[in-house]
Amino acid sequence: MNLVKKITIGLLASASLAVAEKPNIIMIFSDDMHYGALGATGSHNTKAKTPNIDSIFHEGVFFPQGYSSHATCAPSRAGLMTGRYQARFDYETLPGSTESRIKDDFGVDVNEVMMPAVLKQAGYRTAAFGKWHLGTNDHFQPNQRGFDHWFGYRGSCGYYQFRSEVQAARAGKKYTPKEGEKPMLDIVRNGESVQMHGYLTEHFTADAANWIKQEAKTDEPFFVYFAPYNVHAPDLAPPKYTPEGGSPNDGVIQALDVSVGGILDAVREAGIEDNTVIVFADDNGGKKEYGNDPYRAGKATFYEGGVRVPFAMKWPKQIKPGTKYDGLVSTLDMLPTFAAIAGADMPEGKPTDGYDLMPFIRGEKTAAEGRKVLFWRNGGAIAVRSGDWKLVMPVDRRKVAALLKSKGIVHEKGRMVTQAERDRALFLPPELYNLKDDVGETTDLAAKNPEMVQQLLKLIDEWEATIPRWRDE
Repeated sequence: MNLVKKITIGLLASASLAVAEKPNIIMIFSDDMHYGALGATGSHNTKAKTPNIDSIFHEGVFFPQGYSSHATCAPSRAGLMTGRYQARFDYETLPGSTESRIKDDFGVDVNEVMMPAVLKQAGYRTAAFGKWHLGTNDHFQPNQRGFDHWFGYRGSCGYYQFRSEVQAARAGKKYTPKEGEKPMLDIVRNGESVQMHGYLTEHFTADAANWIKQEAKTDEPFFVYFAPYNVHAPDLAPPKYTPEGGSPNDGVIQALDVSVGGILDAVREAGIEDNTVIVFADDNGGKKEYGNDPYRAGKATFYEGGVRVPFAMKWPKQIKPGTKYDGLVSTLDMLPTFAAIAGADMPEGKPTDGYDLMPFIRGEKTAAEGRKVLFWRNGGAIAVRSGDWKLVMPVDRRKVAALLKSKGIVHEKGRMVTQAERDRALFLPPELYNLKDDVGETTDLAAKNPEMVQQLLKLIDEWEATIPRWRDE
């Protein structure tokens, strides 16, 4: 039996936990935050204070080797929601403009079963707030994918709904509403477009906190997906959030922490903290200019700075404060973990690429029994981590440009990658790093370890053999 087949068998979610009371579940997913932005991860290159987010790391389990399933926003969110590699359902690239998404009917295949639909089968009430990015047309929207309540962006995102508000925020001036001004963002509450003045993150936080407190009065467990736009560019936040001597980026980070604090306060006020699972993770690495120390590069790359993210989980009833799990963890693991603790069945007929993490967190299983391999793929590179070894292989953009020209393909944002572009002849030589000794990926060991290079390339080949050939010719 080859290694990929062994991996596939091992990826099945473990049996549901026998718990007397199903926990509430809150998934907090930040946007483009650099790795050291939190106090819990070093407060590198920031003056922002993040006591609320840090509390999740200190009061639960921290995953030092936690990864996002992709290096850019939309595919990463698709991996989280489905527990499956995006390559399996052709969602590996960023979408284009809102208009092009609508025209091209761009979104996650409606046959993919998402996290809220799985949890609803186990009796959960479900709600989502903030960024979606998994399809703009009605049939892709959260209310059609298992969420009972939805308040967020239909398509494009931002911190303010009106252009005049953005201009005032950039100039540091007080905003005065303009009569008759049309919104530049479509904010939706359960299918109905609404107009909201002020910092949108604050609106989403208030709505989420109220929803949590109302649901806590019922006998049904709930699932919340809270996905604020913070800390995505542009760096805009009310002045009250920017620490003294801080930058606009510090402001959006601190605004995120205050927002998370609002969620944590709602849980405490509702008296449900002990049996509420709260996970914090980021969708991908931050922009390179903010630094992802000690990791290399950032967003949109498969180096560590693009895919290793701050990642923690607290559940007072089940997880001891100050726990650390050093095994490989991915956002792909969240769906099988949530399904197991909720007593929900995983979707049938869909290869699951995640693990139930609770047996590892509780020490019932060792890291050696857990995840061995992670893959990342898009139109510009492919990467694999196996144990301490990491192989990264970017495409040669000049060769790809020549191929597209020969085929008459115009490259633009949202363009789906053809199978022809996955030809290994179009890639640059593989780079090899040992993350145990070189977490910053500074020394390419490919020339000194040709056998390891071939072993990792074989893993990629075996994995890609399980992936459909999209736009084959």
